[in-house]
Amino acid sequence: MFKRTIKDNLPKASFFLFGPRQVGKSTLLARIPSLATIDLLDPREQLAFNKSPWLLAERVDALSPRGTVIIDEVQKVPKLLDVVHALMERRKGLRFVMSGSSARKLRRGASNLLGGRAIYRTLHPLTAREMGESFKLDKVLAYGSLPGIWTRLVDGDEDTVRDLLRSYVITYLQEEVKAEAIIRNLQGFQGFLDVAAAQFASQVNLLGVSRDCQVPYATVREYYSVLEDTLMGFFLESHAGSPRKRMSQRPRFYFFDNGVTRAMLGNLRGGPSPLEEGRLFEQWFIQEVHRLNQYETKDFKLSFWRTSHGAEVDLLVESGGRIAFAIECKHKKSIGKADLTGLAAFHDTFPKVPCYLVAPLRERQKIGFVEAIPPLDMLGILDRS
Repeated sequence: MFKRTIKDNLPKASFFLFGPRQVGKSTLLARIPSLATIDLLDPREQLAFNKSPWLLAERVDALSPRGTVIIDEVQKVPKLLDVVHALMERRKGLRFVMSGSSARKLRRGASNLLGGRAIYRTLHPLTAREMGESFKLDKVLAYGSLPGIWTRLVDGDEDTVRDLLRSYVITYLQEEVKAEAIIRNLQGFQGFLDVAAAQFASQVNLLGVSRDCQVPYATVREYYSVLEDTLMGFFLESHAGSPRKRMSQRPRFYFFDNGVTRAMLGNLRGGPSPLEEGRLFEQWFIQEVHRLNQYETKDFKLSFWRTSHGAEVDLLVESGGRIAFAIECKHKKSIGKADLTGLAAFHDTFPKVPCYLVAPLRERQKIGFVEAIPPLDMLGILDRS
């Protein structure tokens, strides 16, 4: 059993807990003392509340005046949010905890998302800190860190891990996308997923993706919003604050888990190639910073830096309106000056910003104005910031 970082930072007020499938939402909610838990994955419960949403009010009114009510997979019955809204107004002593894998259907099927009455939290796959001594970078790069996947990796059952990751992608398409009526043209979306996965951790050219998967430009934009809404990935925008260089404006897209990314690519049988490892390392590290930022409510603004001439830095971390860190990712065990060209171009424009190069090193190194640092050390610095 893994101790989840978010557990100690859950709100005392009512909140939504969103997260992709199999990140451990139900397991986490099961540890919260509650007056009642409504599991909408149970077909009988789902049918009953779809037919009569106000059945929730009848059940809640029979409970104690103070405590927590948990509704798991609330997007299965979006109309329940109207009932929850009414109950919040007249049962002030109750806290409602609602989980789901997507806010998309809630927005489409509910009259409100309890604006201002419920806090949002997101649960992600395991972080390096949560994995503790079981953490192994090569395994995380190859298979990701979904809790059920990681448990089997620790047991050495890689064959089952590969099967489960392949099934995850099929389940996402069939249950999350098709069954929830998010996408009507499943074949077109599958083609889009193939192209989007091939471009992970890269800048997104929407016109190019449209051409490659043969769907309209507007549809590609909608498909990326589906990935965001179902928490399968997120955009990292480019930093446009350089006073002297023309900046590239296309965002990068990162998937939420490396194992799922490789399953989409159909690359699970062998280990990642050196080129793929570099991109997976970058995606993993930015996933970690993204999770740290949300779990610890750091309010960092994250972006990347790239000029139109190709000089780039993978991650800028802004805090309090200033750039606090410039971070380049390299999956290399030895670092030389040739690896610092992007940071050097950045340093010319922002000479006062601390520059780091994150790589799987045994110990820190100082190379001119850059500190080369192991990834867990860098995450520790960001955590303390």
